[in-house]
This record gives sequence, structure tokens and C-alpha cells, in this order.
Amino acid sequence: MRGTVIPMGDRLRLEAPKAPRWITTEAGQWAWAVDVEWRHSASQAMDVSDRRRLLEEAELMRREGVMALA
Repeated sequence: MRGTVIPMGDRLRLEAPKAPRWITTEAGQWAWAVDVEWRHSASQAMDVSDRRRLLEEAELMRREGVMALA
């Protein structure tokens, strides 16, 4: 009997701990799931300005990642 195949994106989301509530963007959720260093920085961010900077960084990382795949 074979197990259920889980798509890679879903598998990453299942392996990462649940993201904090302030990470609401798709890019932020993606960065939380795939980048351990970004996730550590995000879990330590208390300042609104730090959180905003991290979300902007996630947008850039995701855009560059998508461009690399194209």
C-alpha cells in the first residue's frame, strides 16, 4: 500500500512550525516555510519596522526565486 503524495510546497508548510500571526503575506508565509534563517529572524522580530523589513525582504526573495525558476 502506498502513502499519499504531498506536493513539495505543502510538505514544507507541514514541516515548518506555524508562522506568527503578523506574517500575513503569501511571500512571508513562503519565506517562513523555506528559509530557516529568515524564520529565526522573524520569530525574534518585535518591532513593527523590523517586521515590515522582513516582509519586504520575503517579497524580494520570492520574486528572485521565481525569476530563477523561469
